[in-house]
Amino acid sequence: MIILLYGKDTYRSKNRLNELKKEFKNESGINERFLDGKILTFEELKNEVLGLSFFNEKKLIIIENVFSNKTLKEEIKEKGKEFLDSENIIILYETDKVLKGDILYSFIRKKSTIEEFDLLKEGELRKWILEEIEKNNGSASSQAVDLLLEYIGNDLWRQHNEINKLISYKKEIAEEDVKLLINIQAETNIFTTVDALADKDKEKAIKLIKKHLDKGESVFGLLAMIAYQFKNMLIVKTAGDYRKTSLNPFVARKSFYQSEKFSFEDLKRIYNKILEIDSGIKTGKIDENIAIETLILEI
Repeated sequence: MIILLYGKDTYRSKNRLNELKKEFKNESGINERFLDGKILTFEELKNEVLGLSFFNEKKLIIIENVFSNKTLKEEIKEKGKEFLDSENIIILYETDKVLKGDILYSFIRKKSTIEEFDLLKEGELRKWILEEIEKNNGSASSQAVDLLLEYIGNDLWRQHNEINKLISYKKEIAEEDVKLLINIQAETNIFTTVDALADKDKEKAIKLIKKHLDKGESVFGLLAMIAYQFKNMLIVKTAGDYRKTSLNPFVARKSFYQSEKFSFEDLKRIYNKILEIDSGIKTGKIDENIAIETLILEI
């Protein structure tokens, strides 16, 4: 069995991949394998697909970005007919564009399940945003959804992150909440700030935080972004392999390398401290003007 997942919307395609993995792994005796299609050879592929496993288990073989491997595609077309009838499950996962005239696409088309994930149109995107908010037991005004569409558009990875941030702040999202917590440029720069924290360079981290604040970014927004990044590090640390998470691939890789500088216990402690400070500000126990500096000094 061959399944091809591809398209510009990598958030939905990655979620679909995770659904399929969960579905097939519920079968007893299935063995999951991950292969990097960019560097995969025909012999390696043949051994994985047609070779017997140690206990003769059925295999779930995930091959990422094989369409960029011109040599392998040509060899599959010439010598790979047996792959089409294999009892193993082969999932081809593509983060790049796939042309319908591609030799591999043409080769597998008639005997494969092919799912394309194109970018959502405006009406579909609005519906997706509302469903994502409701899934997290929240609600949003029409004006708040309009701003999410305007600020972030079709980047569902970012939409997912920002919705989680907003829901953590308030269950009923209003237009002013989106304006307060979402800054178009800030999220990219927060990696640099977290890098400084990871390197234990507190002086640099405080300077970077002050730059964020001088640009008009809110304390709540910064805390939410820092909290989210530490949560991402916990996710990849727990998973062991960042490719097995549902995070944005870029965020997952970055979070993995940052997480290497912390122990799992440190990440939990810092994340809980951020939540404690956030709660303290909201209840008036902590002055928001010194909240982030307090956090940095305690890391």
